[in-house]
Amino acid sequence: METSENGSMPKSWTHHVKIDNSSTFKSGFKSKPPKDDYSSTGGLCYGSRPSSLLMQNPQTMKITRIFRGVYLLFIAIRASTTLGFYEGEKIISQHLKLEELSERLRCFCSRWPPNFEFDKDKCIQLWVAQGFFDFEFGRRIEVVANEYFKDMVNKDFIVQSGFDIAKERMMYKAVSSDSLLRSSSWVQEDELTSITNEVQHLFLITQKKGGDCFKTLVKLRQLRTLILSNHNGNSIKYIPYGFKLPHLRILDLRGTRIFSLPESIGDILSLRYLDVSGTRILCLPETIGNLRYLQILKLQRCCNFYELPKCTNKLINLRHLDLDIVCQLTSMPVGMGNLTSLQTLKGFIVGKDEGYRVGELKHLNDLNGSLWISRLDLISSVEEAREVEMYKKRLTKLDLTWEQNTVNNFDLVEDILECLEPHLSLKELTVSYYCGSRFPTWMSCLPNILSITLRVSTNCSYLPSLGGLQSLKSLKIYEMHEVRWIDHHFCRYWGSQTGGGAAFPKLEKLTMVGMPKLESWTGVEDGDFPCLLELTASTCPKLVEIPMISSFTTLNTLSILMCRELQSLSKGKLPSKLQHFEISNCPLVTKRCLKPQGEDWFKIKHIPSIYIDGYDVTPKPKYGSRLLS
Repeated sequence: METSENGSMPKSWTHHVKIDNSSTFKSGFKSKPPKDDYSSTGGLCYGSRPSSLLMQNPQTMKITRIFRGVYLLFIAIRASTTLGFYEGEKIISQHLKLEELSERLRCFCSRWPPNFEFDKDKCIQLWVAQGFFDFEFGRRIEVVANEYFKDMVNKDFIVQSGFDIAKERMMYKAVSSDSLLRSSSWVQEDELTSITNEVQHLFLITQKKGGDCFKTLVKLRQLRTLILSNHNGNSIKYIPYGFKLPHLRILDLRGTRIFSLPESIGDILSLRYLDVSGTRILCLPETIGNLRYLQILKLQRCCNFYELPKCTNKLINLRHLDLDIVCQLTSMPVGMGNLTSLQTLKGFIVGKDEGYRVGELKHLNDLNGSLWISRLDLISSVEEAREVEMYKKRLTKLDLTWEQNTVNNFDLVEDILECLEPHLSLKELTVSYYCGSRFPTWMSCLPNILSITLRVSTNCSYLPSLGGLQSLKSLKIYEMHEVRWIDHHFCRYWGSQTGGGAAFPKLEKLTMVGMPKLESWTGVEDGDFPCLLELTASTCPKLVEIPMISSFTTLNTLSILMCRELQSLSKGKLPSKLQHFEISNCPLVTKRCLKPQGEDWFKIKHIPSIYIDGYDVTPKPKYGSRLLS
């Protein structure tokens, strides 16, 4: 078996595992793998591991060792049958002498250009696509890979390069002491003809020639990784018809100017990772369905993209479909329920017909991260909603949306939402255009929830009881048209304290906007909202008073906008920690707050920043006092 330049990196990493046609390991493939060379070493590793991975159940580890032995015997017999006994013996020897996986991961990352930035998920996905974790412990391979990533960060093999505000993610770079290894893997477009045909991993910095570079690339028959780096505006405008590399696993076309992919993309059967994010691509060819081993498909920021191909349901090993589905598509491909390995699916658009219904989510129990389900109004029965089994999906963010003004059976809508109870791990929840008269009971029992947004509810006359949520930090309420009173039920479940102590113990931000019938807000007791930092009340034209403001001792920002009937601020002085106060289009309160004759001026004059109807009326320090300070 050939090895790479430094002797530690096997030249072929292709590795597949098959138990049978119906069942596989959590990390295995679901059908017969494509043909590849028998010198495969895949992700097997018999060396040391991060300490967090050593604490395994002994029974699990025993079973894992048995299956590893069976797998090793299988590939040895296959190689012996095809290439002879000594070749099979050689493969067993090579497998048993593999260096630890951490070293192989470090060697792979060492090939990346010094200015190549990536987030944690991208790094792990590249590792997965190379097959390093195809046969790990029976756990999700991303979970194991995450432990290795943290281990490499702790050892400074991977270092932080900065925080990407747009992505809200920490970015990293790989540290390499082997400049020769790195320089052999990334080249300028002008230098492409000088590299060896045996190269396996290539970062190509494109310049002005564009599609001409593919004439050389198709000659690199051993290529496993091809990443095109954008340099002063990527020049790649098309992928030539017939483009095919037999062993390619990673194809990153992110940021190029392509409008389409050739149908020959479906002939690259080994492809596991395809990224066309930030391109002008309109759709994918139907031949994409041939890529049965594709694991990661990324279509972020493809503004012109409008449709996933019908054959998407054939991508049975797909783990991550990274696409803003609800905003970009009008419907889902048929049979998404076939993709039972999916972990990333950012949205699902419910349809009426078989194969498009919400029940397609039933078997996608590996889903995690965020999920936005739209067109819930097309769910026709409670049984259909119950079939989804949302409580089995370990989501952290869930957005449930109905189409506005399309529902007549309000009782059915209430029962449907009750059936969509999420997993207890949920951290963010958004409910939009809900037309039921009450919210589900499970909304008051989410132990890990951090943020709740309720947007546009035309029939609900009271807010759900959320005061007992021990982790809630942000609550945003928009367009609750029928709510007339906020009372003790909002803070305490049916009037009784849930779990004892203060209501909303961790809430930091409360926003209430567009409540045209709201008249009063009561039911707040001393000690409630002990962490509240920001309060906004806007477009509540019938709200008369907010008497409890002075009890929000931690309040930092207070904004009251377009509450025309509001007669006064709280009975006492506003909280001493208040740093910013804004009031606009509230004529009665505005009059009371004008300096110096306003009746409520003494309540606000200590605040460092005061805006009334858009004007800064903050008291300016006297010149003498400024000199003194």
